Parts: sequence; structure tokens; C-alpha cells
Amino acid sequence: MTRIDLAIQAHVDTQLIEAGAYTTLELLISTGRLSYGDYESWRRGEIEFLDDVLMGVREKIQAQIEEAAAYAAGIGLVVHTQEFHLWATQPGDDTKALRSSADPALHRLIAARFVPAQSAPQMDLFFDNPVVALTNGIARALAARNLAEAQRQLDRLYAQAPNHADLAAFDRLTAALARLDQPIADAGQTLTFCLEITPTARRLLGSQARDLLTPLWLRLADALNGRAYSDDAPNLHRSFALSQAQEWAGVAASILAEPEWHRHAPLCLRLTHAGFYRQQRIQALMAWYHLCWRHPDQATHALDSREQRDAGIAATWTRFQDSDEGDHDIAPSTGDFPAWMLLQEQGLALQLPLDLPTASSPGEERYREVHRWIHARRAQHHDEELTLRKMLKASSPFLFRFLKRMVSV
Repeated sequence: MTRIDLAIQAHVDTQLIEAGAYTTLELLISTGRLSYGDYESWRRGEIEFLDDVLMGVREKIQAQIEEAAAYAAGIGLVVHTQEFHLWATQPGDDTKALRSSADPALHRLIAARFVPAQSAPQMDLFFDNPVVALTNGIARALAARNLAEAQRQLDRLYAQAPNHADLAAFDRLTAALARLDQPIADAGQTLTFCLEITPTARRLLGSQARDLLTPLWLRLADALNGRAYSDDAPNLHRSFALSQAQEWAGVAASILAEPEWHRHAPLCLRLTHAGFYRQQRIQALMAWYHLCWRHPDQATHALDSREQRDAGIAATWTRFQDSDEGDHDIAPSTGDFPAWMLLQEQGLALQLPLDLPTASSPGEERYREVHRWIHARRAQHHDEELTLRKMLKASSPFLFRFLKRMVSV
């Protein structure tokens, strides 16, 4: 298998875990290459070809989705071509098939859906079962936001299989679709409802769950616009609703607009996710550093988590934890992770500002010392460099050991 960018691999793996399949379309939305608004316009027939509205250099985007497809095939997934249809605006509308690109090869690539081999259809007889046909029809209608058709087929399922295990679940999802035309009176109640139906939607609709769930989350985000963050209700903030919709640019904007966002661990974590998915490494590191300085326990837990999707930061964190070289008297602390990273990757000092810290915790002070030392050394200001070395030796023998290695290089 050819080498794949770790961020792209993480997107494929995450889709497999959460939806049981990987789709190119989901990759384009979750990486910010395709806005959900443009996707909706395409499904409504307002845009002819989806690739006309992709954000970024076309050649780079195509290379990324080809890379992801090669990885999916390399781990044994079976590819199918999805067919997307125009969303019906009235019952009985002709829902013609849509094309994602005028280029047939790119169209197939964008429409690709990769599933585990054992998930592929096996017996036509099974899928000809009338109850299975009804449940599949309900799922398609929900994903197409066709409330009348979903309700019609649900009524038939009640009549033909009144004891079907998923009747109540389909009823809830149909009620969720009906909410799209209703104003939000209680944001807290809407949040609870969305959280409750999300696993059900993913189970019954698979990769098409986004078409039902995202509009619900975006409506909630609009309702929460202007609401200040509160530690008493951390998920009743626009950034959380947008993160569920994977609108990562909006997540970042809503967090950075929040006064003193860095004092709140959930906002820091959401910003790390936004930076990762948008491939904005400096923004992600900024959030990680504030988390390490102000919320070291939460930072340690998040960086240690097996669910950590940013393989780059996870690998760097592992090296940091192993860097005491057996000398437990000068073992690293989470607050020193940002300064240690600067020493290991000094080019970061050209991208991260000296005044990134906002307080005077020991970790922030050492970040400033290392940052200033790197610039003094680059500028060959020997007296200042020596002074900063002495300061770091007194404040952190652990970091000073690595600084000496940098000098000897």
C-alpha cells in the first residue's frame, strides 16, 4: 500500500467507525472542500456539477480523494457507485439523477462508496422481501427529506409489520424531518432531541444520515447564535452544534469570537478538531497549547486517548512522554509540552507568536523563554541567548537538557 497522508487516513477510518462505510462526498464535506450549503444547492438542482464549487486547487483535491480511495481499496473495502437524485420539492416530482462532474472518471470518484466486503449485497431474494423494501424506502425518503413519502411508507410498515423492531426509531426520525419546518422554541430540548436521534440515524441511514442530521444541527446553531458560552451548559453553544454538522470553519469562528475562549477546555478541544479537519495546524497547536497550560488534566486525557484522530500530535505527545530518558527527577509535565515542541521544531517560533500565552503559569513562562531564545539564537544575539539559557536552566532542568542538545547541533 502506498503511503497516505495521516489526516486523510484518519477521515477514512473515522467514517468506517461511525458509519460503517467510507464515501468521498463525506470526505469533501468534512475537510471543508465542499460547503454543505453548496451540496444542498446541488441536490436542489441549482448547481449542475458539484466539482464546480469545490474549494481549493482542483488538482490537489483530486489527488487527495484518489489517495483516500486507494487506501480504502488497500484495506479490503469494496467500492460501489452511489446515485444521487434531485430532492423532490412536491410529492410526485421527477427526482432525476445528478452528476457530480462532467468528467466521467471524477464523477465516479466523487460518487464512490466503500464498504467492507461482508456488507455488500448477497441475495436478491433477501432484498426483495417486502418489509426490507419498505425499510429501505423509508431510509431513502428520510435522506431525501421527503416527509410525505417517508410517512406514507412508514404507515405501510406499521400495517405490514406492526412488531418491527425499528418502527419506533423510524417514527422518531420522521418526526425529526418534520422539525425542519418548525421554529426552535427551546434550544436545550432541541439539543437533547438531536443527541438522542443521532446514533439511530447513523444506524438506519448509514452514510446518508448526514442529509437528515446536518440541517437539524445547523438550525440549532442558528438558534444559538450570539449565546455566550457557559461551563454550566457547554454544549449549548454554537460551536458544538456546528461541530456536529462538521462545519469546521464556523466552529473556529464561533470559538475565536468568544471572549477568553482559552479558559474553557471544551472550546479548546473543539478548536483542535477544527484545526485538524481543516488542516490548519497552527490553529490546532494554539488550542492544544492553551489546553496544556490551563487544563492539563483534560489535555493529558485527550492526548492519551485512543480516539485521538490527529496522528501527528499523538506521535509528538508520545515522544514527549518518553523524553525523560529514565530520569524521573526531571520528568516532563503537561504544561511544558508547548515549550518542548518549540525546541524540537524551532520553525514553529516563526509561526506562533511570543505573546500566545495570556497568563503567567510556569508552562507559559517557559514557552516565552524558549521562544525568545530561538529568536535570539537566529539573530546571533549572544548575550541575550546566554541570559535566556540561564533562565531556562533555573526554571526547568528538563527543558534545559534539550536546549543544550540544540546548541550542540
